[in-house]
Amino acid sequence: MRIGILGGTGDLGCGLALRLGAAGHEVVLGSRSAARGQEVAARLGQPLVHGAANAEAARDGDVVIVACPHEGHAALVADLAPLLAGKVVVDAVVPLGAGLTYAPPPDGSCAQEAQRLAPDAKVVAAFHSVSARLLAEVGRPLDQDVLLCGNDDAARAVVLDLVASIGARGVDAGDLRWAPTLEALAVLVINLNVRYGRRHLGIRIAHLPADARPRVRPARPAP
Repeated sequence: MRIGILGGTGDLGCGLALRLGAAGHEVVLGSRSAARGQEVAARLGQPLVHGAANAEAARDGDVVIVACPHEGHAALVADLAPLLAGKVVVDAVVPLGAGLTYAPPPDGSCAQEAQRLAPDAKVVAAFHSVSARLLAEVGRPLDQDVLLCGNDDAARAVVLDLVASIGARGVDAGDLRWAPTLEALAVLVINLNVRYGRRHLGIRIAHLPADARPRVRPARPAP
């Protein structure tokens, strides 16, 4: 599978690119400038990862991951919305405020903002609480769960398969109304890493069998 990563030159984008490339996926590492994307991709040294401008990553990716800084999230998604139409778009952005607090946009979460700005995309919120440092250390087991949510069942299934391909376990949390919780949980994990002087802390859901599948999808509240 070809994966486009928008704003992919930061720690999370690079960590995902390394893991995905090691798993056999072709990765287009996007940046505001093609030269910057190419420079960072070359530095990673993973033969299946190459750099490009964000628009090329959005156009060429079978699945597109948004991993940009949250300050530029809305503008980036709005600008590339026509290229994201019909695609599975994984939003991994965590909106951090002053003092490492959760500072969501008016839509409630970055993932919900992305779905509003790119209404024809199939947005799935995922990868928020996974350690970027652990992702980059591809020789180490990725022993963390990836909690994800989205309104499209088939899109969530695609992301679950993608997560499994890099050696992690995906946990389907349901529809996109849970995105604020997943993003806020990531802020807590970031603060725990700081508090305990760690870089690899993440989330595991206890007592959930490896082959567990959701049996009932909770009803969505009436508007």
